[in-house]
Amino acid sequence: MRFIITMNMPSYGGSAIHQVMCDYPAKNLAEFCAALERNDFLIVDELYKNTKGGYGADPYYSVGYTAINHLHVGKIKELGHMTTANRGVRHGESD
Repeated sequence: MRFIITMNMPSYGGSAIHQVMCDYPAKNLAEFCAALERNDFLIVDELYKNTKGGYGADPYYSVGYTAINHLHVGKIKELGHMTTANRGVRHGESD
């Protein structure tokens, strides 16, 4: 499953927010969080946004594996084409 992780640390270049988009073999957010609780580090397949892909192209591409330390995670959301986070719909609201 794909996730977007907001890290509790600044990004390279001085931005206040550091986010990592990734693939991890979890069925849902709860399973991903349980894996974080069991391990000091998780190895995830880091993704970058595909800004050059045409219609129907995968919106993300892999840049290789990255180790994420759970102590530096601020928040996590599921990342996908049709998630409410990607459509701008807040929790409890409908389209």
